[in-house]
Amino acid sequence: MTILATPTAAELGEIARTLSEWQTSDWRGCLHPGDLGWHSMVGAERSASDLRCWTARGSIAAIGMFDGEDLFRMAVEPSVAADDELADRIEADLSTHVLPPGTVTVEARGAYALQARLRAQGWDDDAPWTPLQLDLRSPVPANRRSAALRVEEIGLDAAGEWTAVHWSAFRGTTPSDEERRRLIRRWTTMATGPFAHLAHHLIGYDGDDEPVVVTTVWTAGSGRPGLIEPMGVHRDHHGRGYGTAITLAGAQALRQYGASAAAVVAENSNASAFATYIAAGFAQSEPVADLIRTRGRGASICSG
Repeated sequence: MTILATPTAAELGEIARTLSEWQTSDWRGCLHPGDLGWHSMVGAERSASDLRCWTARGSIAAIGMFDGEDLFRMAVEPSVAADDELADRIEADLSTHVLPPGTVTVEARGAYALQARLRAQGWDDDAPWTPLQLDLRSPVPANRRSAALRVEEIGLDAAGEWTAVHWSAFRGTTPSDEERRRLIRRWTTMATGPFAHLAHHLIGYDGDDEPVVVTTVWTAGSGRPGLIEPMGVHRDHHGRGYGTAITLAGAQALRQYGASAAAVVAENSNASAFATYIAAGFAQSEPVADLIRTRGRGASICSG
């Protein structure tokens, strides 16, 4: 019997441990504990309420996370990725209990039977993404570009610097005072939350000691792929190799903590991200597509 439930905040540690065990060398861009960690800026209670877990034969078989109202990101235990019975149950739950009506996207990379079931129900492929990995069983390659960068792993005292660079990288603007305070609050919530032990936060400083690039890397345990999420260069410092330099520094941090590989997934349309990771020596896997439903099926999100 397969049971669907929404976990409590007290169960987040168990869910992170389970999800860590599902991270394998043939990683296809599926949900990673670092994704849960980054999402935890919303707090432990909200993080738990955004999760759905399917339990079969007494153990968790699939985990899903709402990343916004119209994106549901999933991972399935690798040994049951091709299980048709489980896929049928998950698809039925998604359609009738879990997903909101209207247009919605399911990220189910590596969940082969579920992907087939959704396509059979009329879901379409969305824009492709490509998983990339850097093998960390050998030393991290030297930086191939000449960017002079001093990289430090930082703590709560540097939250303001980290969030300012991240905002610039992804928003391209200068935050207002209220936005800055909110960013620091959210970042601090994440950096002290239930997944904080998995994270290592890095800032890169240029020759003038200005913070110019940031990343956070997330471990999943020794011998498993670690995740780079996110990485961004300040808008005023593009084109100088800083992204490649801090990506390699993040990979080195992951190797230090026992990761087998540094992993990331990039949208195929994002040429600059691809260039950064390829310059850092990452190898591409076959592209993967999320699945999108544009017809108005499904009911309101339930509480589990």
